[in-house]
Amino acid sequence: MKVVYGKEQERIDLTPLVTSVNWSSSRGQIAQIADIQISDSPTLQAAGYLMLFAKEMKTREQFFHGPILKLDRDEKTHDLHATAYELSWYLQKNEVSRPYLKGDAGRELERLIKGAGINFSCPSFGFTVKERMSTQSYASLFTSLVEQAYDKTGIRYFIQHERDVLTVLAEGNNSLIPVFQINQLESASLGESIEEVYTVITVERYQDERVAGSVTKESAQLIKQIGRMQKIIDTGEEKNLSAMAAKQLAELSRIPKTRAISVRFSDSSLLRLRAGWKIKIQEKSGNLTEWIVTSCSGSGKGTEFTMELQLERRG
Repeated sequence: MKVVYGKEQERIDLTPLVTSVNWSSSRGQIAQIADIQISDSPTLQAAGYLMLFAKEMKTREQFFHGPILKLDRDEKTHDLHATAYELSWYLQKNEVSRPYLKGDAGRELERLIKGAGINFSCPSFGFTVKERMSTQSYASLFTSLVEQAYDKTGIRYFIQHERDVLTVLAEGNNSLIPVFQINQLESASLGESIEEVYTVITVERYQDERVAGSVTKESAQLIKQIGRMQKIIDTGEEKNLSAMAAKQLAELSRIPKTRAISVRFSDSSLLRLRAGWKIKIQEKSGNLTEWIVTSCSGSGKGTEFTMELQLERRG
């Protein structure tokens, strides 16, 4: 693995000086974070770029690219700790003035962010918006619309980064799907969680600030089993309230299985793995099980890598 610092045309290979490097992502977090520890470090600057490569300093080998936000240097040893974020961090540092959205939410998000000069693509979210929103950061706009997408369609989204190219993907839509053998897992645990489960769904449609329609669906069996947990969804332009309520109850009432694993590997193509990806695990029985990564923390030295993954599977 190579660790490189860049500022304008300058490039410094930090690899021989690095004592530790790790990177992490989690569901709901737009940009991945990388932390490095460097012994007897040369002079680095905030807003310089941290670049991580699997092997050689080539674009196809790069799996992290972003500005250094924070530097701390030990005054005695000159050892340095640096924290960097991927480029989408800048989405929270730039604001859009009272944007007017009219159309599919995903396409409108793409239009607005591309209009700011960012190489950004986004699929259709499957619901329309027609409103003028308050002035806010592009990151806040992204978060607001993907949360609405989950409420209305049951689909979660994340941003895949390729240097300065940002692509919104639905969770599980990664083109490369890692397959881990059960013997690759250094540790593993299974569980379940009801943190994001709802047993009652109410969908409402407003007109002139008044409720124009409301439908509630509930799972009586689950209410007895785990309690009453109600979610209220503003349908926006959607008129088929009953269908939306039934669909979202079916999605949000499923109690997900969870799994925490630690996996060691040397396949550098897996270093782009992040929260939002689908992975498969070949179990002792030989069956393949599919999981969504909800958080990922990686580290590496030389050609050996370790990842700590939090996983989820609904059903």
